Amino acid sequence: MAASPEQLHELLKYCMDFGRTMLEDSGEFYPFGAVMGADGQLKAVGAYDGNEMPNPQDIYQLLSDALTADLRAGNVVAIALAANVNIPSTYKSPSPDALRVQLETEDYSRLISVPYTLSKRGFFKKTTTANYGEPIPVDVPPNSRTVLG
Repeated sequence: MAASPEQLHELLKYCMDFGRTMLEDSGEFYPFGAVMGADGQLKAVGAYDGNEMPNPQDIYQLLSDALTADLRAGNVVAIALAANVNIPSTYKSPSPDALRVQLETEDYSRLISVPYTLSKRGFFKKTTTANYGEPIPVDVPPNSRTVLG
């Protein structure tokens, strides 16, 4: 069963919101994900490999393997896998930094890179604000996992 466009948008929105929170709190983030169950409920997912400072590519691979297995087994109708990446210069992005989300459901997969910039404000107490640019969508074959860029 394929997810609806509204469900895929909900997964993307969750990843963008959580990514913004992590960027504003820490200035970066490890890969994370979300799934849409057959019941229409969104669930956040993360991975831990036992290391205090894990390699982001290892976390990405753990999540990718687990989410793909759940999708293939029919446990979920859609998955979203988010990573902090650099946008290739060929896309002429206003910022080289991006939150990239791979959305996947039955017979559909798309990478959406959302460029971001971080700005600091305040004199005594500095606060960081994450500002998103225009998303860059790229269709990819289903069941293909791209490595962190």
